[in-house]
Amino acid sequence: MKRLSFTVKSLIACAVAASMAACSQTAEKTTETPAAAPASADAQAAAATSNFRYIDADSVISAYTLAQQLFAEQQREVNRLQQWHESKQRELQSMANNINQKQKNNVYLTQASMEADMQNFQKKGEDADRYLNTQQQRLANSELQIRARLSDSITSFVKDYNATRGYDAILLREAGIYFNPALDITAEIIEGLNARFEAGNAKK
Repeated sequence: MKRLSFTVKSLIACAVAASMAACSQTAEKTTETPAAAPASADAQAAAATSNFRYIDADSVISAYTLAQQLFAEQQREVNRLQQWHESKQRELQSMANNINQKQKNNVYLTQASMEADMQNFQKKGEDADRYLNTQQQRLANSELQIRARLSDSITSFVKDYNATRGYDAILLREAGIYFNPALDITAEIIEGLNARFEAGNAKK
């Protein structure tokens, strides 16, 4: 029988990455945004004269309520499929053990009866593989939809945010080696995203 295989991490490992370019550690981060270090007078002056800002993608994703809800639901789906897979493996193992026991005890009176059990076992295994592959593809498609939704949501908000600020650029911290901490607007973006999300829910 084709061996059933299932890798939970492969279904959601990069769901955050496409939306904001970095996701490998988001599941381990808390939803609190790290406070920026106090800016010196020179840093504040630099911020006043620099017409660009930056955001920390990991912090935005980990603290954005919409992202938290979407990935929590995705994880529940993955857990349900994992539980089904484990249950199906036990069922198939039990069938295999039963067939082996019948052979040892000479229960099968004819070759045909043994082959019938073997064919039934093989069919159940193939059905399980087929179902597993279908569900994996469904979750992969769901992952792509989450990426697109978060990317659209964050991009839309940043554009609206900048319409009232007039920065020449808003960059990702991951795109550079060093940025003056006084140019960090991560906390503002998170606050605005969550405020807009809550307002949208309140209208429903």
